[in-house]
Amino acid sequence: MSKIGVTILASGSNGNCIAVHCGDQAILIDCGISLRMLRCRLKEEGLEESWVKAFLVTHEHNDHVKGLRVASKHFGVPVYATAKCAEKLRNEWSLGVMTMIAACNDFPLSGFNVRAFPVSHDAVDTVGYVFTRESAKIGVATDLGVTTQMTHFQLRDCSTLVLESNFDLNMLAASSRPWNLKSRILSPIGHLSNADTAKFLPSVVTRNTRNVVLAHISGDCNTYDIAERTARGTLHELARDDVFLTYGRRDAPVPTVWC
Repeated sequence: MSKIGVTILASGSNGNCIAVHCGDQAILIDCGISLRMLRCRLKEEGLEESWVKAFLVTHEHNDHVKGLRVASKHFGVPVYATAKCAEKLRNEWSLGVMTMIAACNDFPLSGFNVRAFPVSHDAVDTVGYVFTRESAKIGVATDLGVTTQMTHFQLRDCSTLVLESNFDLNMLAASSRPWNLKSRILSPIGHLSNADTAKFLPSVVTRNTRNVVLAHISGDCNTYDIAERTARGTLHELARDDVFLTYGRRDAPVPTVWC
């Protein structure tokens, strides 16, 4: 039986890409980095290029799709997106044929059962993803301004949870960012703060949860240490110090976590 892994190849406002893989089959979520960087980071983490079987898109923002057209052509694999997102990708990023998916409809892909689900973010049709295979459940939600009943329902009981922890409220308030940008980040269609993420964890972490990966950590309104410390405090309160906690990085891939 092959192990199921999640590898954060890039995570942050300068680019995002996540690999979910088992054996010689890998699905990439988003491609907000260059093809050259993607190939280097796959190699660095021991993932063969031939394993890449598909790209799944969460939404059309630059930091999630700027490398997608070139990368999908290089690998010769399909791109999956919701209909509204696909229209944006065709119009703004010159992507060609894509495979349409509908939120909350399961579909098989590379040995996984995959489900997209809607999240609240300022793009046309932002989604998170849930992957199930055997006893493993992987949840990915990297850009959302608020958690909803849908978010709770889809992400509860994941063996590996990849969840946004974008900003520290005090650092955002003290930053030089313009007020309209601060307002956007703080809005229900913006991003989750460290405190938001920590507050959400008790409702989704169960005895089956093995890994929590913090994602999309801001470079100027957060630090890896603050984000990790905030989430670890909640896990400690839940008596779940056994959960492996790590975070995605902007400047380097993160070693694979195994489900």
